[in-house]
Amino acid sequence: MDYLGKKCPVCDRYFHAGDDIVVCPDCGTPHHRECYEKENQCANHALHAQAFDYNTASETDEEEHVCSNCGTHNDKTSFFCKHCGVPLHNTEQQAQRQNDPRTQYQNPGAQGSQGFQYDMFDPLGGVDKDEDFGDGVTAGEAAKYVKQNPPYFIRIFSNIQKYAKSRFNFSAALFTGIYLLYRKMYKIGALISAIQLSLFILYTVIYYSAPYQDVLNNMPSLSFTDVNAFSDFLSYASGLSSLQIFMIYFLLAYDLIRIGFMLAIGFTFNRLYFQHCKKQINKVKAEAPSPQEAESQLQTKGGVNTAIGVTMMITFLVVNYLPFILSNFI
Repeated sequence: MDYLGKKCPVCDRYFHAGDDIVVCPDCGTPHHRECYEKENQCANHALHAQAFDYNTASETDEEEHVCSNCGTHNDKTSFFCKHCGVPLHNTEQQAQRQNDPRTQYQNPGAQGSQGFQYDMFDPLGGVDKDEDFGDGVTAGEAAKYVKQNPPYFIRIFSNIQKYAKSRFNFSAALFTGIYLLYRKMYKIGALISAIQLSLFILYTVIYYSAPYQDVLNNMPSLSFTDVNAFSDFLSYASGLSSLQIFMIYFLLAYDLIRIGFMLAIGFTFNRLYFQHCKKQINKVKAEAPSPQEAESQLQTKGGVNTAIGVTMMITFLVVNYLPFILSNFI
């Protein structure tokens, strides 16, 4: 029997293809083998006296797979609604939000002054689930893969595909490489993070080096608006070594380089993420043995990596502030 989309009653985690599953011989309840061995009995052992049958009880759970957001009937293996992408374990409060006028968001459309109105809790952001995003990927598939904040990204993806228009992503601009890693764009995220970390380490090494401190202590005040002060600086710089000149200009340019990185990532992230999502979705669909397994994997392999995002954030904070803290004790 296929148990995809069902949960182990002990650990409350979904079963996936390849899981080691054991079934209770009395009532047919499936468990992860390690969970069953840990409990040393069926999780529904107390119901055996009532002739409990797992398969019969599962049939009565069909209502779980009727989406409370749009009413669509979904396959038992689905975690999210195939029409709107809402999790299939919704509460009554979520259904109530759909009819609450406060949840309706008016947003100007991509064409002229014609706006669109959609439920701000709709994972597709008002986009049809079958809209073609190119390369054989639909909006519904993209929403399942994105998982976190899909209304924003699905609307952006739709505008990129239809009108070649994107939007500045402030989260990506603020956190740059960390945000790329958080969104599971590991290769380019690692590259950007490595470049930024290397530049900062070089900045720190130069700033605290003895040659630069000598230059800093003797350097005249620099002002680009004061002709005499600027002339004095150029005269002073002419007597410095090539290394010392490099140190000065690198430190002056560092903030410009850092801001340039932030702007570049902010303006390009949505397009990069769109292509990344389509590539990963097609990879999952090509490698999955069946459409049902592909849908399951889209919902487990997508989303975000919170652990690596938090780890990288802590790393950057330590690298940024540790030199300044240590300098006070040296």
